[in-house]
Formats: sequence, structure tokens, C-alpha cells
Amino acid sequence: MSAFDFDEIEEDLDLTVPEIYRIFIQTVEDKGYDLAKYGIYHNTETVLKGNWFMRLYLGGTKPKWKDHYLDFGVGDGCGNYFYLIAKDEDDDKIQLWSHDPPGIENVSSGTEFFRTLLQALHNRFEGLERYYFDGTAGRFS
Repeated sequence: MSAFDFDEIEEDLDLTVPEIYRIFIQTVEDKGYDLAKYGIYHNTETVLKGNWFMRLYLGGTKPKWKDHYLDFGVGDGCGNYFYLIAKDEDDDKIQLWSHDPPGIENVSSGTEFFRTLLQALHNRFEGLERYYFDGTAGRFS
């Protein structure tokens, strides 16, 4: 049984969890990768807690954190946060919420991003990707 209840996430956050994120989580679970070890959201509770934190903490900032952004607990290590557009199950776009300078940056497709993140997990963050990702779940624990 999955540690992620996507129906609960969608209902509580009033967004649509894109298929690419569901595939990423299924792959993580199939491979037995430990997201919590790296500070990445690892269950329904951490996804909900993290997304509500972002909505409350960044909802009044510039750029504004919008309700259709799905935070999955990964940043760049510099106080900026990757997120997935979550309006439709076919959404496949990763962006970066940046604080300095403030703005939204296009990063890649979710497919490309999660493929790279899976490779980093496979390498236990000891490969070339180790400086590209930083788990953000610890900010509210």
C-alpha cells in the first residue's frame, strides 16, 4: 500500500495531482528509495503539511505562491523551491519559485526532472546530481 493517498491530497489542496508525479512516487516505492532520508516529502502528511506551509508562508510574497503549485519537497539549496503545475493530470511542467531575484523560472518537463531526481536517488546523491537538489521537508519539522 502506498504512503501517498492522492485522493486525499487532491481533496485537501483542491488541485489535481499530475500523472507524472504519481509515476515518480510509484517508481520510488517500487525501487524502495527512502525520500525521508533526503528531506523529500515521503507520505501524504508531509505533502499536505509542506503545501499548506508554502501557501501560508509564500501566499503574500512576490512572486506569490499559487494554489495550483504542487510542492513535492525539493529545492535547489539556495532557498528556492521546485514545484509542479497541478491543474490537470496531464500537467508535466516543473518551475522554480525564486526569492533572489524574485520570480518564477521554467526548469524542465516533469518527466525530465523526475528522471534526474530518480537517478540522484539511485546514486544516493553521490553522483553528479548531488548539488542540484536539496530536500526541503526539514523546514517545518
